[in-house]
Amino acid sequence: MFGFFPYSIIMAITPGPKYLMALQESRQRGFRGSMPFLYGLFVSFFILDFLAFFFTVFLKSISATAVLLMKILGSLYPLYLMLDLFRTKSDTHGKQKIASSNRQFWAGMLLNPTNVKVILYFLIDYISFLIPLFQNHAF
Repeated sequence: MFGFFPYSIIMAITPGPKYLMALQESRQRGFRGSMPFLYGLFVSFFILDFLAFFFTVFLKSISATAVLLMKILGSLYPLYLMLDLFRTKSDTHGKQKIASSNRQFWAGMLLNPTNVKVILYFLIDYISFLIPLFQNHAF
């Protein structure tokens, strides 16, 4: 469990797309105007947590080799993202539209499931820390 706390702190303080989008929404619309987007992030975080937990428990029950494969793929994916970052050029000429509250909520809801950092956080958390801790107990 000693490795869990530094891991959680590092994952919590490093910025990701959802933090940057939340800052952008707050800057454009103010705190109250950005609340639908923030609610969407909040709800999708717990939905993704729930799905990742049951996926890792299911994967662990099928095969330990599958868990090892997920660990390897999970460690290679950030390397791919880093290499892809250096290969692509950004387009800064796009125009921004003002979205309704409903659209803001769904934008927040869809950001977490497409955010690899959040998915990897949950998968690594469950595979490396929680499942080994409780592997003799039934869920």
